[in-house]
Amino acid sequence: MKELINEESRIPLYYQIKELIRGKIDNGNWKAGDKIPNELDLAKDFVVSRATIRQAILELVNEGILTRKKGVGTFVSKPKFEGNFITFSYPEELGTKHTPISIKAIEGTVGNLKALNLKDDEKVHEIIRLRFFNEEPAAIEKTYIPVGIVPDLLENSLEGKLNDLLTEKYGITMTKYKSSIEPVLLNSYEANVLEVEENQPALKITKLLMTPQGNPVMLSTSIFRGDRCKLLFSSE
Repeated sequence: MKELINEESRIPLYYQIKELIRGKIDNGNWKAGDKIPNELDLAKDFVVSRATIRQAILELVNEGILTRKKGVGTFVSKPKFEGNFITFSYPEELGTKHTPISIKAIEGTVGNLKALNLKDDEKVHEIIRLRFFNEEPAAIEKTYIPVGIVPDLLENSLEGKLNDLLTEKYGITMTKYKSSIEPVLLNSYEANVLEVEENQPALKITKLLMTPQGNPVMLSTSIFRGDRCKLLFSSE
């Protein structure tokens, strides 16, 4: 593939290689889920340094075109799950599967106590779960709900939607919310749980759900894999 590179061009080599790899994906030579050649083999094919290949691959990973799996290799990313993830719930077609990681009642911290309008001595349920989209790990969710609102919450199965549980069993209706979004990089723990490499881009979405009267009920922070989730916004 060396003949495809113009070494006299002002365009950096890594960028040329990046676009050539993107072209292979766009043309269907490398399909979603395919494992691409490793850095050493690509460096031999293009007759460039491994560092040049690494830079091209890293940019494609950051753009969500490629995905690195620790100890396995680099793959063409699958189509992203699309949805308005900043509202109450996710698209139904993605399923409702959650796997609890940690469930307990704790002393509230300054941050969640303030958001939930609680006093210093009040406790909150802390529920940490792995959210799946179509059987694939997609997000780590950390949710806080005041113990005073639902004392026996942790006695329930927490593998489905918490919103539905609160509404159907406890009669708590939540129609208002506040959301914020910020880009983050996955730390080693998050990357391990989500089965990707450390420092991959992710989206941190924080939601505060409230009753029609504006009383806070649930504070949730979700870390979404940037390579598999795409936010959609619509005026409709």
